[in-house]
Amino acid sequence: MYGQQRCRKIVLFTILIIIFIMAVTKIPLQQTWSRNYLFLSNISDLNDCYYIVKPFFRFLCEKNNSFQPVQLSTNSDNHICYQLYSNKKDADLFSRVHIHFQPFKNRKILFSDIENLSNSCISCHHIQIIQNKLYIVPRANAFNYQTRSRSVKLLIKQMVDTFPNIPDLELFFHVDDAVELPDGFNDVLFNVPIFAFSKTNRTKRGLRPDGIVPMPCFTFWSWPEIRAGRWTKISRSILNTSYNLEYSKRVPKIFWRGVRSWKRIWFLKTARQYPNIMDLAPVSWQKGIDGLAYKASFSYKTLEEHCNYKYLAHLEGSSYSSRLKYLLLCGSPVVYAPIQYWEEYWYHLLKDGENIVFFESAGNEGAFNKTLEFLMQNEEKAKEIGRKGQQLVQDYLNEHAVSCYWWKLLKEYAKLLGYKPSLHRDAIYIDDFLLGVYA
Repeated sequence: MYGQQRCRKIVLFTILIIIFIMAVTKIPLQQTWSRNYLFLSNISDLNDCYYIVKPFFRFLCEKNNSFQPVQLSTNSDNHICYQLYSNKKDADLFSRVHIHFQPFKNRKILFSDIENLSNSCISCHHIQIIQNKLYIVPRANAFNYQTRSRSVKLLIKQMVDTFPNIPDLELFFHVDDAVELPDGFNDVLFNVPIFAFSKTNRTKRGLRPDGIVPMPCFTFWSWPEIRAGRWTKISRSILNTSYNLEYSKRVPKIFWRGVRSWKRIWFLKTARQYPNIMDLAPVSWQKGIDGLAYKASFSYKTLEEHCNYKYLAHLEGSSYSSRLKYLLLCGSPVVYAPIQYWEEYWYHLLKDGENIVFFESAGNEGAFNKTLEFLMQNEEKAKEIGRKGQQLVQDYLNEHAVSCYWWKLLKEYAKLLGYKPSLHRDAIYIDDFLLGVYA
């Protein structure tokens, strides 16, 4: 009750300030609100901001002693997302967005370009945002694997539900490990980008990399098939586990579990020779009949159980592997072995020897042992690398940062459109799509 009364007083006081400013500056009321400020005070000045700030920003209230004063604004020039995730030159979440869109800036995207890509990428998913509402355009041949496409749509929905004034647009995204188009199309640079989970400039597989714009992976919503569940829940669980495990008491081995693939065979063979310092083993999965979660082989360990080890390995999968962010949350240093250098949208924030350890000599047993030897002989350094890797995920891969990245991505993409999108005749509003109540 006291908090509600205080909230009313703050709001009333703010309104009086606005009226006073309008009276002095002679700014009309409509023009004042058209600036689109959500709040005019510094959040760090408020004790009862739970009653004022929409849920997306509640985490600021919980940490208002550690954050710099933040203005809750969706004004484009001073957007809350810029304040939180783009205010450090050496750690700017959005710093590579313009690079991904550079190949498409020679001319505007026309509706004929949209039609061309629609006919060429039949495995792509098609969405529209019209008047700040998300719509799904059903496609019979769109590639679906597990719950990936649904999770991507829910991530976009969360962003649209959070931010006002999203430009009208339509786009295509792909949910396979790599974007594979029909024969003859993989070498074509379409005038419309395809949004996908990762890309690489080091190897030739599928669509040319300059035709791809990386988007947040489906796991930032959920990954129920491997028992990870919602990202917000599993990330908290891993963090809590990490906080309860002193680094000095963790098992002094490098640990890895995952599906066997050609990129991982050398590491698995090497680990068998050094069981005292390496615990790397494959896991096989079988689809269960009683729900989404798959059944795992005996070598399976939960993501939380990874935190029991002092060193963790991250090995590429078929293309990329989405496991990295989970491993970093343990606070143990992660040894990352890129083979084909598949990158997610946030990999530019990784810094060798600071928040991760790169191992780029797969096949060199001596070099691998030397890397582990360095970590074992420099425990404080290893601990610091682990701590900074953990902090990276907390600061830049929380659910709010993911929504902000989607906001920035679509804001820049919309600038490329040279036509005004109109609602597709088959478009289904996202809520109806999720509930399955459409005809």
